[in-house]
Amino acid sequence: MAAFPTLGKANPLIVVDAAHGGSDPGVKAGSEVEKNWNLRFAQALGKALEDLGFEVVQIRKKDETIPLEKRAQAANTVQASAVLVIHADCEWTGSRSGPMIVVEPPNQSAESSGIPRWGVITPYQYRLSMKLGRDIAQALGVGTELSTLSDGRGLAGEPNSATARIFCLPHQSLRYLVPPAVVLTPLFLSRGPDVRKYSADEAVAEFAARVARGVANYLQY
Repeated sequence: MAAFPTLGKANPLIVVDAAHGGSDPGVKAGSEVEKNWNLRFAQALGKALEDLGFEVVQIRKKDETIPLEKRAQAANTVQASAVLVIHADCEWTGSRSGPMIVVEPPNQSAESSGIPRWGVITPYQYRLSMKLGRDIAQALGVGTELSTLSDGRGLAGEPNSATARIFCLPHQSLRYLVPPAVVLTPLFLSRGPDVRKYSADEAVAEFAARVARGVANYLQY
């Protein structure tokens, strides 16, 4: 059963948010523009989720500008079981490749049984999002420990590694979301091998299929 069941829906509903868009291009690396890659991965992920029987809401379906607040309101209003935000990125050292998964750390010290306040991530929400991130990581075939670069609020007592792919870090795309949510970075636009790999539609589809299976595992669906 989903941690946040979608009321009145026959199947769990997943929100997919292609970050940036329109007048906000995101990061750039040469001719590569983040907003275009985000939309490409989001569309593939939406299809992969629908193929498994999920209902999907795409926040951005084309090259348009959508403020962060409107994105969060849309994701929270539909009572989603999970939210997946797609952010390509740049990594200028050349030492790190995709994928990377980001979870927002808790910013409230006590458990809350009431309706979550705007901008508050409770420990309970954090644990659900972390489980979502770990199930996706496992489906992608990468480690489920936290990066040593993670925020101390999430790192305490967690297995960690300098080469881990899961990061507990504050992220503007996550902090106002109520359902379990993660940021997925499929690739780094500044890393040639990543760009070459995902220039093939088949590689994007395979990544999306693995993420969708991770979501299904999370929801036991």
